[in-house]
Amino acid sequence: MVVEANHLTVTRLGRVVVRDVSFRIEAGQCVSVIGPNGAGKSTLMAALLGLIPAQGDVRLDSKPIHQLSRRQIARRVAYVPQIHEGYLGFRVRDVVEAGRYAHVDPLESLQTDERHTQAIDSAVKACRISSLLDRRVDTLSGGERQKVWLAAALAQQSPTLFLDEPTTALDPAHQAELVRIMQQSLQTEHTLLVICHDLNLAIALGGRVIALRDGAVFFDEPADVIEDTDRLRQLFDTEFVLYRDGGGLLAVQPRFQRRSP
Repeated sequence: MVVEANHLTVTRLGRVVVRDVSFRIEAGQCVSVIGPNGAGKSTLMAALLGLIPAQGDVRLDSKPIHQLSRRQIARRVAYVPQIHEGYLGFRVRDVVEAGRYAHVDPLESLQTDERHTQAIDSAVKACRISSLLDRRVDTLSGGERQKVWLAAALAQQSPTLFLDEPTTALDPAHQAELVRIMQQSLQTEHTLLVICHDLNLAIALGGRVIALRDGAVFFDEPADVIEDTDRLRQLFDTEFVLYRDGGGLLAVQPRFQRRSP
């Protein structure tokens, strides 16, 4: 699915948070949104989903978003926010099944259509959470919960995934597992828009990077731009260093001053 933003501007509490942003994401493309804290990344994603008022134009497959119902938007875009509220008393099975509600007619049961059960089973398998299905969400670790939210999004079977900081505060094993899930979704021709503070996530996903600074697009380039430490320094006002191993694996992190003994 194609996502378009044309001259998008968002003002909150009298302050311009997103400033005249325009871009087009083609079907099946992966785009990582990076930038300093307060650059407008999450606000931009909310505006693209029609969750907050905005000036300008947002289109999903050429349809103006203001002409689409919430159900129609959900059938086009599955959204995993950075912070989840609710669902903590529910079983994992209930949360994943909730991903199908955009496709269920009023009073229809999920069990009446094999498409629903197949979508749910496929999402559970992709995220490897079958052993968690009967547990309550509030008994899970942060990494397990994040896999559950992703499973619900995949069960939604929308052609586009919007993910806001999906690997934040996760240990390395859970980060690697979530990257695997995202890479797998790209292989099934999902369009993917990911907000990430971890620049190594943008490297792992590839595709394209949109950088925001002070609410405006600072650059919009192929993901190889992450290797340009001068551009990163200009974006974040700090120095960066690149690492490669024998297999060419690339990682980037801020350059820290070593503490004197």
